[in-house]
Amino acid sequence: MNELNFVQIRKDDTRHCEMFKNMFLPYCHETDKVLKSDEMYCKIARSTIDMQGPHDRHLELAFDGGELVGFLYGKVDHENHMGHKKVGYGYVMEFYIKPEFRRRGYGEAMFLRLQRHFASHGVKRMYLNTSAPAKAFWQFMGFAPTDEIQPHNNMVIWEKEIVRESLACRAMTVEDLHTGMMDSFSRYQEIKQVYRKRRILPGHRIVKLRRSKIDNWSAEEKTVFIRNWFIHHVFLRQYYPGQPRVFAAFRGNQVAAFAVWDLYWGKEQGYAVLLRLFVSRECRRMGFGRQLFELCADAARAEGAQKLFISAEPPVETQDFYRSLGCTAAKKRLYGPKNDLPLEYKL
Repeated sequence: MNELNFVQIRKDDTRHCEMFKNMFLPYCHETDKVLKSDEMYCKIARSTIDMQGPHDRHLELAFDGGELVGFLYGKVDHENHMGHKKVGYGYVMEFYIKPEFRRRGYGEAMFLRLQRHFASHGVKRMYLNTSAPAKAFWQFMGFAPTDEIQPHNNMVIWEKEIVRESLACRAMTVEDLHTGMMDSFSRYQEIKQVYRKRRILPGHRIVKLRRSKIDNWSAEEKTVFIRNWFIHHVFLRQYYPGQPRVFAAFRGNQVAAFAVWDLYWGKEQGYAVLLRLFVSRECRRMGFGRQLFELCADAARAEGAQKLFISAEPPVETQDFYRSLGCTAAKKRLYGPKNDLPLEYKL
């Protein structure tokens, strides 16, 4: 088994929607005791796709290279959800591995992916229903039956506490570099609110966007990023100490989070610049961003910098993250787009 790649299914992505529908039929025939018609199963599959959109619903296809392995579907329960719900829990709704890929470690890798998603939303426990053939697998994953019964199917509810993953953040080395090192990295961010500078009064105000904006990276964009940032800077730093430094957290040979910083070589002396800091979607809210920021701050301080400058993007989540670390409004804009809100951190 190689490193799995995951694709979040979007309603407008016809190709991946068809892949999901084609797997959903055999999945239902295998797991549903009360067999419905294929037409009914197709309606359920379409309904599942139509419900995608909220940031805490995760319907993903799993690929090993170019081969489709299966799919996973989990959501965080909320008060306004229909049917049985455990508010604040992660619900493993659907989970399927094609028969030819079973008993080869794919199930565990896919489950850990879903668990990381739940953890990134602050969820502490998850639950599911399981058919008899899958009980051994879910027991191996740490689930145990409870006294609760799911009303709509009369099945026992199984629960598990979510284990928060711990990854070491360290300086990236030449040995870490390879062209597929970001295959499983998800830049996905749904932007609904941003900070905007007031024209008259001091400070900033929160503006709700009329339409949500999605930031994400395609496979091609990841390849360009690896070449221009990781390979370029990490490799050259062996010979030119003045190159920017890269810190990262790795899961196997895959980058789960990273940060890039450099000393500022402009007229303003005493500054270092945080050029990039991103955490893969499923690893957010686990402390990796804070660890990477602190590593950059410590390294910049050791190089004699007095302040760390950040050209921070305006989304509320981004600004709140940096301010939670102690960053404040920058006195001067050293670089960056005009829409960014510059911040600085005293070292």
